Amino acid sequence: MSGKIKHIVDKVISYLSGDKLIEWGVDRQLGFIFYIFVIVCITIGWSLMVEQNLVKVQKNERELQELRISYQQRTLDLVGMNNRTKIDGMLKGSASKLHAPDAPPRRIILDKQ
Repeated sequence: MSGKIKHIVDKVISYLSGDKLIEWGVDRQLGFIFYIFVIVCITIGWSLMVEQNLVKVQKNERELQELRISYQQRTLDLVGMNNRTKIDGMLKGSASKLHAPDAPPRRIILDKQ
């Protein structure tokens, strides 16, 4: 039994120490293996960089959409104020007694009997 175990241990040691790689002639292809390794690292880095840029673009698009909504709301508010100013000017020009209400309108509830 000890001979079999020693043989298995020797085989494992030869794989882990790299003797099998040298036996197969991998040391002659070391430059090519390094080249492939560098290409794979560059590809992974490029993919991560592209993904990071896409996340930034999506974040900026959401922020831009919020700014567009805010711009439209402010534009509507300004248009409303401009119309109110024009109407106030026309009423003053015609010496009218109408003026803007002091309190907001109230709902009138009628009892139906």
